Amino acid sequence: MDHDHKKDNPNKKIKVKDNKGLTVSYKKEEILEFFPHLIKEVSKKTKSIKIDSINHQIEQLDKEKNQILQNNYPNELYNPGVIDFIRRCSNNEDAINILDYLMKRNEISKEDYKSYTNIISQEGGLERFINESGGLKKPGYYMRKYYKKDNKNQKLNINED
Repeated sequence: MDHDHKKDNPNKKIKVKDNKGLTVSYKKEEILEFFPHLIKEVSKKTKSIKIDSINHQIEQLDKEKNQILQNNYPNELYNPGVIDFIRRCSNNEDAINILDYLMKRNEISKEDYKSYTNIISQEGGLERFINESGGLKKPGYYMRKYYKKDNKNQKLNINED
């Protein structure tokens, strides 16, 4: 049965009822405006899913991420990338081990993996790569770069070195 939704009354309320008896009503014109394909699915009941619970972990992660962003922390402090990890390596073997690990976790594409391993495998490749990427990250790098001593406490230093 195929409905022509343009002929239906746009002020008509659509009621959706779940298995626990909760009913929610929507104006059809609002749904048509914002979700034109959804109205077909709801009225035909051809596609439906049962929602048994809500994952609050996702909401918590979003809150934590927003707090970090509100504190103006640079991205490398809370989300280091491949280059950030490689910049801590002192030899090719360590860098390749990091790339292997990130590849296993699907945090790096095959193309990037091949590209980085090719660069690192060249004569002096790791040293050149690290220098071109901002230099070696020695212990205490983040403290030196982002924090400065204040009389009362440490404050974020967002100035570039």
